[in-house]
Amino acid sequence: MISGIPLCQMVITIKPRKGHMNKPLSQPLFRHPDLVVAPCKLGHGVFATQRIPADTTLEECYHLRIRKEDCSGIIDDYVYRISEDEDGSQESSDCYSLPLGCGSIFNHSDEHNTEYWHDTERDLIVFYTIKDVSAGEQLFINYGKDWWETRDCTPENDK
Repeated sequence: MISGIPLCQMVITIKPRKGHMNKPLSQPLFRHPDLVVAPCKLGHGVFATQRIPADTTLEECYHLRIRKEDCSGIIDDYVYRISEDEDGSQESSDCYSLPLGCGSIFNHSDEHNTEYWHDTERDLIVFYTIKDVSAGEQLFINYGKDWWETRDCTPENDK
């Protein structure tokens, strides 16, 4: 506990991979031109302005590493666990990750259309589509059941 605020209990794990679909990653950081942040029932969300096919990189995000002992309050809802090995089994022992860009704005859905991974070579979080996304459709990730259980609540999908 820090000043009476419990430490965060992050439950999203980012599994690292060397490259998505064997495609070279762009330099500098990439953000898909057809993404927009807009209001939704849950506050704000990430939306596609045009059709985006499956297996398309959406954004490469820098991220801030935050020491676990410094993680408290509202930041708890936005940090991710990061893994330093290929299969995602070796969670970082001392810090969480706070993705920048759209990385902290993706909402949850059990029927998510977006996933992410930790590019360990460049130390970036990369978001990509796993399904075709229609123009106007919101992009969702899956927070995982532990995220909801640690907050004693259930997902509120914004479909």
